[in-house]
Amino acid sequence: MEPKDIADLFIEGVGKIEFYWNFYTVTLLAMIGWLVTAKNAMAIRIKWFVTIGFAAFVGMNLLGLWGAYAFTEALRTDLLAIAEPKLSATHEVLSGKNFLSQRTCGLVIHLVIDAFAIYAIWKARIGDSDSPEKPNAEQGVAPNA
Repeated sequence: MEPKDIADLFIEGVGKIEFYWNFYTVTLLAMIGWLVTAKNAMAIRIKWFVTIGFAAFVGMNLLGLWGAYAFTEALRTDLLAIAEPKLSATHEVLSGKNFLSQRTCGLVIHLVIDAFAIYAIWKARIGDSDSPEKPNAEQGVAPNA
């Protein structure tokens, strides 16, 4: 494999890492925005449904990130071997970046944010969204005469 091919794959690997983080961020913002702007109380079964769906999404996202980090680190190692004798500046930059430590740090950050997201799901207003609204008299508001 030519050095150019390895460099192209390396750039693609970094792009995949960025894609997974961007996809996670947009999905998280959409979910939190939905929770904040919901007008009706959320039933317990809906909270369970959202929690299970979010956990599945987090699992798939973490698997994608884990693979992208491993793939990119392998390519970085190959590029270091190629760049050492010819490209000293490139070798210096690549040797200062380690995707395995980034992967571990990213995993911790991901899980902390996930815990806060699940907390937000369960702190959203609880109620029975399937029941009809109570009449005004039961809410303590006098009906219009």
